[in-house]
Parts: sequence; structure tokens; C-alpha cells
Amino acid sequence: MQGSSELDPRLEPPSYQADGDTIADDLKPGAQLLDGQYTILGFLNSGGFGITYLAKDSLDRTVVIKECFPNNLCRRSSTIVRARSRKHTGDFRSFVENFMAEARSLARLVHPNIVGVHQVFEDNDTAYMAIDYINGKDLNDILNSTDQAFTPDEVVVLLKKMLSAVEFIHQTGILHRDISPDNILIDQNGNPVLIDFGAASEQVVRATRVLTGRRVVKDGYSPQEFYLTGAAQSESSDLYALGATFYHVITGKAPPESQRRLAMVAEGSPDPYVKLAGRFEGYPPGFLEAIDKATRVLPRDRIQSAAEWLEMIEQGAEQAAEINQIPADAIAMPRSQPAAAAGFFEANKGYFIGAGLAAVAVALAGIWTALG
Repeated sequence: MQGSSELDPRLEPPSYQADGDTIADDLKPGAQLLDGQYTILGFLNSGGFGITYLAKDSLDRTVVIKECFPNNLCRRSSTIVRARSRKHTGDFRSFVENFMAEARSLARLVHPNIVGVHQVFEDNDTAYMAIDYINGKDLNDILNSTDQAFTPDEVVVLLKKMLSAVEFIHQTGILHRDISPDNILIDQNGNPVLIDFGAASEQVVRATRVLTGRRVVKDGYSPQEFYLTGAAQSESSDLYALGATFYHVITGKAPPESQRRLAMVAEGSPDPYVKLAGRFEGYPPGFLEAIDKATRVLPRDRIQSAAEWLEMIEQGAEQAAEINQIPADAIAMPRSQPAAAAGFFEANKGYFIGAGLAAVAVALAGIWTALG
């Protein structure tokens, strides 16, 4: 995969062009930013917090432009972005200022597996980031185009590089909060690049820190705490999403939604998550078990840091080197029986109270469905 002399057809980038029916609020091709320094070529995608474009800079280099556009707070009038109403003015301005501050933080993240931010600026009464253009395809498109996109050896390399990137951003006090296959690009050399920090939050990363405001929820990839406004988020939240992403890489589909998993386990039903360990050959000892641990429902049961996860992978590689070959059944990990509802709730009472669910534990499934 690395250093290939021919371009893998899986990595051919899609053709980028504006789609007039995609979004009504996008800047149109030819629109200029920062006194003509950037010219919009077309719309790429949008989310709840912003719109992304393909553009050219004044030196005719291709770049990506991320526009601060929280669509629940603002609208576009010609090219100018305005608050939807007077009552939204303060919130929108605060959002723009936070976007600028966090973009400046992201510009300091220089890592081969993290998209580079070149410039941060204001225009059209909102804020923008000029970002590296990665010539390649996102992991989601690759997975959708083939049944087996990567060999086990390639998966190990990809995950180690992503863990290095995630460890780096966590060391700077940033949570990505939106890791998923569509936010990992694979460039033409097979190198993974983490993109789209639109939901990122700079903070002192502590398990007890309660985040409010921006939330991104992606079923199958988001940990259950992302579904609860005000729930504590930590490094293990990003690691859950990374684990779920690589679960998809290995199995061809995302794991079950975390909110449904928590509800079923709380009522005494088996966790619908099917462990990777013992089901797939060709991986180092402990590699699949580590992904299973990273994607456990309760934050306290997960891998707590990217460094810890990397160490588990390295230990497995050393063990494999020593014994050369391990039978598949040697790494199988028996599944424990689900705890009784009363026992599970009693053991985790503090967690459910913290999440505001203690009084309705018996009806968790219905509540989670409503929240989703």
C-alpha cells in the first residue's frame, strides 16, 4: 500500500463541482474571498457548523476552504452571512469568535496524518479556514466501493498512524469529536489524513469536564455520551469513534448504535456488539481485542488514551515476532454472560445518575430511541 508506483484506482478522487441542488446557502463558483486571494471553485460538503468548498489561492494552488456557517443561527444574504434574527446575533458572533480561536489552535497542529490549516481569516461577516487539499478519497467511499478494501497488515498501519494523530491532538488539549470514515482521507500514497475539525473543542481534557454547545452524532460511530447534552466527554470518546471506524474497516459495517447498546445492556439483554476477537485472521495478538475494548459502552471500561492503545499494538507485534504464528483460537476471548438488569444498574448507578437516567433505567430503550 505504501510507496506504490501506480495509483490505486480506489484512491482516485471524485470530480469536484458545485451542485446547485445540494445546499441553498453555499457560495457559488467564482465567488472571491479575502480581496481575491481565494476563488471558490465549487461546493464540497456541509454540516451543522459549516460549509466546505474547493478553491484556488492567488498562486493557483488548490485548497479547501471551510466556512463558519452554523445553519441554525445564520443565513446568507448575497454573500454576507447574517444572524437569522436579532435574538441569534450574540450566539452567532460568539460562534464565529470560537471558530477563529480554535482554527488558530488547529493551525499549530503540524502532523503528517492531520490536515494542515494554512490561514484563518474573516470575510462576509463570518470566518474561514484555508486547509490543505488532499488528493485522494475518504475512507467511507473506499469502504463502499469494495468488500475488502485493506489487508490486515494495511489495517494495522492505518490504525497506528491514526492513533499517532489522535494522540497528538489530545496532547494539545483538543478533542476531535467527529472521527468517522468520512473524516479520514486516504491520499494517493495510501497515507491516512484526519480532517474536519469543525466539531473539535479545545479544553483541558478531563473525564469530569462537561461540554455544552456543539454536538455531532453519527450513528454507529459516536459514543453514547455524544447523544446526551451536557454529558462528560474525554479522550476515550474519540477513541470509541476511532475503534468503531476500524470495526467498519474490518467487518464491512459499523457497530450497532451506542445508545441502543447501552439501553439493551441496562435492561439485562446481551450487548448487540459482536466482538472482533477470534473472528478474523492475520492480525497481531491483542489487536482486535484492543478495538473491542476501545468500543465498550461505558467510558470507564474503554482504553483511556491513544498512547495506551499504541502500546497494546506494539506488545502484540513483539509477541507475534517471538512466536511467528498464533492459531486463531489462541486469541479468542470468550464472551461473558450479560449481567442481570438489577445487578448491572446497581454496579453502574453512579454513571446513570450522572447522565440523568437513574430514574428511568427500566425504560432506557424507549428514551434512547426518542433521543436518537
